Amino acid sequence: MTLTGMHALVTGGGRGLGRASALALAKAGVTVSVLARSADEVAETVWLIEENGGEGLALTADVRASSQLEQAVAQARARFGPIRILVAAAGIGLRAPIYETSEAQWDAVVDTLLKGVFLSARAVIPDMIEAGGGNIIIVGAPLDRIAVPGFAAYYAAKAGVDGLARVMAKDLRRFGINVNLVHPGGFADTQMVRTTVPEVRTGLLSPDEIGPAVVELAALPPRSQTGQTIDAHARKLAQN
Repeated sequence: MTLTGMHALVTGGGRGLGRASALALAKAGVTVSVLARSADEVAETVWLIEENGGEGLALTADVRASSQLEQAVAQARARFGPIRILVAAAGIGLRAPIYETSEAQWDAVVDTLLKGVFLSARAVIPDMIEAGGGNIIIVGAPLDRIAVPGFAAYYAAKAGVDGLARVMAKDLRRFGINVNLVHPGGFADTQMVRTTVPEVRTGLLSPDEIGPAVVELAALPPRSQTGQTIDAHARKLAQN
């Protein structure tokens, strides 16, 4: 599928893996609507897109709030037309033993990582159905590597995202919509990782490594690869 002129929505696009995904898509010719809670961060991402000759739109919304998402999607659609690509990258970190995790902390993590994917997808699926297809790309996590003490809420949410993506892929295949997961292959050098895993000082992966995998998934034709998980770092090593 040709990406030039396509319209993508990237949630969590203000920094980290979301920003890396947005920049990679823009470099591939995609028009990118960048959404996050921080107006300053999404504005910076769009500035970077435009500095490199791309076109973007900064949107401020919380993926946990359906009304905010729907308003943002309407704004993006009015500016650039139907959304054919979604990158769901909004994230939040928490490292605390389960016996020290409050209900509010649990809700913040699960609602951002899991409910946020559901609401983001639901907001753009009508555009994709009408267009005859699209690609939903969800930033997951290497589950086998994060089953460590203190990550109960994060792991539970990401495991839920994994299951959600696989069922969404089956639900949406008849509409030509592919749903795939991508993760960096380990701990990426992001603000969230530096905050929650400060002891990991070496071996952090560049967030930019996720970009080529996201672009590849965004270019999939309708009714092709779906319900799969891509390890971006392993993919890079295999191609080198």
